[in-house]
Order: sequence, then structure tokens, then C-alpha cells
Amino acid sequence: MTEPTLVYPVIITESNDDGHYFTVTCPNISGMVTQGDTLVEAKKAALDAIATMIDGTDYPQPQDPTNWRLEANECVVYITVDMAQWYREKQDWLTGQPIH
Repeated sequence: MTEPTLVYPVIITESNDDGHYFTVTCPNISGMVTQGDTLVEAKKAALDAIATMIDGTDYPQPQDPTNWRLEANECVVYITVDMAQWYREKQDWLTGQPIH
């Protein structure tokens, strides 16, 4: 079976309370929270967090974020998760050798 490429909307919150950083949550995936010091780091962390949380499960259907209520420091970003590539990178990391 070929692993799918999935797209999930996430909420990225920019914070300046104890430094400047970005927190990412995914209302679609209960309990998914991650963060990064930059927006790029936060997006990369979101991809890994989503893939880790849905690994071994039936992949949840992405929600429509149209009616989500956001604060002024929040925005919706779509994260593309290529599960086949994520599995390859996970295997590479575990073995220390590329498997392609």
C-alpha cells in the first residue's frame, strides 16, 4: 500500500511572553502541540508532530478551518505531510543510513 500525502490545517500562535516563538496546534488531531523559535522551525515541527501522532492510526479527515475563531496573534497554515517520505526519513534516522 502506498502511503498518502495528507494536508492538515493547523493554528500557529506567535508569542512574545518569554521570548519570541511560535506554537502550533492542530484541532484535527487531539493533543498535538509543538513549537519552534521561527515560523519555519514551527512548520517543520508541526509536520513531524502530525506524522508521529497519526502513525499507526486511521488518518483523520482534515477539518475545514473556515469557522475557527482566531486571536490576533494566530493564523491558519496548511501542513503537507508525505507519510511515505516521513517513514523513509524515520528509517534513515533509526539506521543511520539512507534507504531510498
